[in-house]
Amino acid sequence: MKPYAILLIILFRVTPLLAQNDSLATITLDQLIAEALQHNPELRAFEAAHHAAVARIPQMSSLDDPRFDIEIEEAPATTPLKTAEWKYVNFGLSQMLRFPGKLAKAEKIAEIDAEHAQHDYAEKQLDVIAQIKTAYFKLYLIQRARAVNDENAALMKHFVGIAQARYAVGIVMNQDVLKANVELAKLANEQITLQQQEEIAAARLNILLNRAPQSPLGRAVLPERKTTAFDLEELQQQALALRPMIHHDALGVTQSRLANELAKRQYWPDLDLSLKYVTSPFDGFNGWTAMAGFNLPFAFWSSKKYRGRVEETAAEERMREAMLNNSRNMVKFMVREALASVQSAQRSVALYRDSVLPQAGQSLQATIAAYQTRQTDFLMLLDSYRMLQMFKLEYHEATAMYEMSLAELERAVGKKLN
Repeated sequence: MKPYAILLIILFRVTPLLAQNDSLATITLDQLIAEALQHNPELRAFEAAHHAAVARIPQMSSLDDPRFDIEIEEAPATTPLKTAEWKYVNFGLSQMLRFPGKLAKAEKIAEIDAEHAQHDYAEKQLDVIAQIKTAYFKLYLIQRARAVNDENAALMKHFVGIAQARYAVGIVMNQDVLKANVELAKLANEQITLQQQEEIAAARLNILLNRAPQSPLGRAVLPERKTTAFDLEELQQQALALRPMIHHDALGVTQSRLANELAKRQYWPDLDLSLKYVTSPFDGFNGWTAMAGFNLPFAFWSSKKYRGRVEETAAEERMREAMLNNSRNMVKFMVREALASVQSAQRSVALYRDSVLPQAGQSLQATIAAYQTRQTDFLMLLDSYRMLQMFKLEYHEATAMYEMSLAELERAVGKKLN
């Protein structure tokens, strides 16, 4: 059989395999993100926490429960024929009124707690989206690795047959046949490993979607991207303006300041009002009486707890300010680190696309020409083809790394960038 005929047979037998892989149903990243935002368990937990924080707001702004008292008094009888000398019933209603401003500040603190919960939820959304993207592109890379492995295995099977046929007529040595069989066995073992990795990657993605781990997934594809040049300072400023964690920590400073003001107001007394209906057996009075009282928070034996609370909240305010500054620095660093990874991946993708893959393709063409003129053997031709396939896989690795780095950059900034 002529060399070019052998090549045509190989290419025609490998092509249906590639078409079969491409015929799998695709799953888009946007579909999975939308599903995760609806069903991810962690997001549902943070959403419930926000609702709980909102429900606490009216609790903090409400007065204490009023108190209703009933008092029954009677005097013992002085003669055996009487059950009691006299008997009367008093009842009253009392209410504690907080010093003006205390409830309002407590309500504002509760509102900030609810905003904290909302920011935590938004931050978790960014985290879940980044996890979905990372898991998706890992699945994409493993599926592409399986496709490359399938191509190599199909080619190797044909090489085994060709080597056996040539060995039978004495054109090649048995050593080529043995080596081809060893390579084929290695590819089969690698296929098993890749299949296990794909199952694990799919299970990880299903868990994020709140699906059963074994739920089937289709073929992952790369989204269309436009080449974009990112400016570091612009991205950092956007991150400081958009990241929920920055707003969370900034509100923490405000909340601590309000807590300190509320602690200072505890020095002011609360008023206790009561209205009571009294019946007196001595003077025959029946009617209503009113009484007012207040606590003494400035008493020297109890004031130290209020003073300690003021000092505690002041220290918390300083702590929150330091945490806010640290969060700002961390966000800037996260943007810088993620941008460096994106730029490195961009250069790698461009290198493989514009230089490595074209040169590997040219090398394969040169080897094919040499094989046709019997200047090289079939094993060298196969090695040249596998080298091209390896570079294709490395190109897929670079593109997947770019997508994962971009996902981390978007998480660091707090918005979609491309």
